[in-house]
Amino acid sequence: MVSFGILAMVLVGLSWTFYGYVMGKAPRQNIQVSCLMPVCSLVTALAGLTIGLAQGVPQVERRVFLLTLVSCWSAGFLNFFQLELMSCAMQRGPNGIIWSIVQSGFVFPFFMGVIWFHVPLTMIRLLGVSSLVVSLALVGFCKGGQATGKWRLFALGSFVFTGTLQMLSNLPSYFPQAEAVTSPWRYMASASGMLLGGVVCGVVGNRNYGCKVLEHVRRLSFWKMVLTLTVPSSFASVFFLYPGMNILAQAGIGSVAYPIMVASCIIGFEVFALLFLHEKRNLLQILALLLCLVGVVGICL
Repeated sequence: MVSFGILAMVLVGLSWTFYGYVMGKAPRQNIQVSCLMPVCSLVTALAGLTIGLAQGVPQVERRVFLLTLVSCWSAGFLNFFQLELMSCAMQRGPNGIIWSIVQSGFVFPFFMGVIWFHVPLTMIRLLGVSSLVVSLALVGFCKGGQATGKWRLFALGSFVFTGTLQMLSNLPSYFPQAEAVTSPWRYMASASGMLLGGVVCGVVGNRNYGCKVLEHVRRLSFWKMVLTLTVPSSFASVFFLYPGMNILAQAGIGSVAYPIMVASCIIGFEVFALLFLHEKRNLLQILALLLCLVGVVGICL
């Protein structure tokens, strides 16, 4: 069962690379994240609700059910702003490096497991965290080639949001009572939170937000991006994310769930950035990336 949990985390992590691809490409096609993500979230929320109702309402205390949904909803709400900040960073800086910075936010749920749920903090794991800190510090000194603007500030903000939402998403897996709340219900709650986050951001930033959304939905390129985001992420989240996190948490290694996902998505997106985005890496950036991966591996041990 543990091997399935690890494999599930790897597959989920690889599915995340589609977000990095779309968040970098959308602005170049004049597609606003505040219009894209609410539509994606609405599609996935309806899909999750349909599957959840088909499976039946979880047989669990109402309090546990509501707290699980609130935790996942809050994670989804923050997820929108995390993606918005990451997209802003990717418009200005090296996408592969930014992706690595943002995904390193998994140290937040790792320390949550150590501090509140008695996950052992071994010397190897401590060295892994130290390696990540050094990696992030090195990235701060990277010139980033053709990078412009304050991309580091946007990347840092997305990093903080990433860590916070991952703590909220991972929290129910530490409580056996919440296991009965299946993946479709959790994913529905998370997508609903992201939907509201996108609408709030869009309405506040644009009085003609409704018209702007209608303009977007008339474009074929918009729906291609919707499918690129919703199909892989929905499949991975429903069948792998929450079941995998539950298995690892029950085995006493729940804190390694996000490190495994992050390692696979960092490697996957870095390969994509080098081969298809034709990004270049200087020696300092390569060292930072290697330290980031070493840190991920260290925390998993």
